[in-house]
Amino acid sequence: MKAIAEQIRLDMQRFSGAGRTWVGVLIFLSAPVIGILLNLVMALTGNDGDDARTALTGLVAGMGIGLIVGLVSGLFVDFSNAAIRLNGLLPITRDHQVFGRYAAVSLLVLVQSCGYAIFYFCVADSFLQGQAHWRATVLFALGLFMSESLLFAVAAPLFYWLEMAKAVIAFLALLGLVPITALVGSWLPFDWGAVWNSIMRFLTSDLWRPVLLGLAVILAADMVSIAISRKVYARKEI
Repeated sequence: MKAIAEQIRLDMQRFSGAGRTWVGVLIFLSAPVIGILLNLVMALTGNDGDDARTALTGLVAGMGIGLIVGLVSGLFVDFSNAAIRLNGLLPITRDHQVFGRYAAVSLLVLVQSCGYAIFYFCVADSFLQGQAHWRATVLFALGLFMSESLLFAVAAPLFYWLEMAKAVIAFLALLGLVPITALVGSWLPFDWGAVWNSIMRFLTSDLWRPVLLGLAVILAADMVSIAISRKVYARKEI
């Protein structure tokens, strides 16, 4: 556990670029904080209609996705040059390096998701009330936590395995499969709208269902991703 904690600290410092762990946390919190400030400015200027709030929510969510992509690049940038040899000099086993890196990313994304919950609670305040307000806030934060966690789970093994440029190309290619799959699926003679509505009714009928399902998906994806990363990194020459 001590070795994993040390790797978490090192990765936090590596991402911050300033040698301070809390700087990395602040960077990840910047997206929801900026959203909260912009929402306040919109409210003060009277430009806080539903369309403006929806656009702001999309902007903040996009910033979060951009941060996770930047995090991946920052954590694995030393794999593309001679600096990777320093990882072999660390008094931390390769397995602990992998576990620590996944834990560091999970902690950063979790902290950011808490910030997203506060942001969405403020933004949704004008058009959601009562239980619907809390449910929407939790689902929004959970959705982003799940999206960013899955993005890292997919990207990490590629960056452990390939050089930086090749890993980026492979990662973008995998992301490109998502709209292609959706496009092919839209051509099939199937009522996807009814299926989607059934899924949404199932997930939103009780709050515990999407929460447990989302956490289970993240856990399963991370377990598979960690297993692949450990195997790849163990064979990598550094």
